[in-house]
Amino acid sequence: MKAIGARPNKRSDGTDVYPVPVLSDPNTGALITDSLEIASYLEKTYPEKAIFPHNSESLIREFDSAHFRLVIPAVKFIFARSTETLSPASAKFFIGVRSIDVPLPWDANYSEDWALLEKGYNTAHEWYQKTDGKWLMGDTFSYADIIVACCLLWFKRVLKENEWVRISPWNGGKWTQLLADAVSIRKHRKTAAPMKIICLLLLFVLLYLISPRVGAGFKIVNV
Repeated sequence: MKAIGARPNKRSDGTDVYPVPVLSDPNTGALITDSLEIASYLEKTYPEKAIFPHNSESLIREFDSAHFRLVIPAVKFIFARSTETLSPASAKFFIGVRSIDVPLPWDANYSEDWALLEKGYNTAHEWYQKTDGKWLMGDTFSYADIIVACCLLWFKRVLKENEWVRISPWNGGKWTQLLADAVSIRKHRKTAAPMKIICLLLLFVLLYLISPRVGAGFKIVNV
């Protein structure tokens, strides 16, 4: 990452960390790291399909932090399941990096974590209930919904089937439906939004909303 000129972020212990994904835009020479910053850059540079509609970027940045605070108290058992999907070398690296902020031990059977996770999604459901549509901004899809969907996708990928089924009925099936609707948006935007790329990373799960022109020179760097 240093070799391509990427800028590091700081961990809680003050050491450097180089986040992925990284977007290299040959049209402008920009090299952008971190999913939220990539989304912000693309919104400003290629605004055909807004993901921060109605000048909402600052509010959605606050939503990102608020959503993180809902999930992080229950994340230990998700981390434990995540390591099970990785190769031994990758799992060792993942544990070393993530345990800086979320101390070990991680236990995939924490009943307390399940209760905290459900409580967090009950709060998120209250937020969604304050709108008239299926998205956080009513009928308008935004990066806030992408944040929620990406987290759900992470859970679906790493949890065992009987565990994902446990989440599915929460809040009347709201979260499985939201994920399905977000995937539908992604498929539509592959053909309907030239030059628009939304690149998301939540831990090691990548959800890309990639336009047909990605081959024209954009590069997504992932390690």
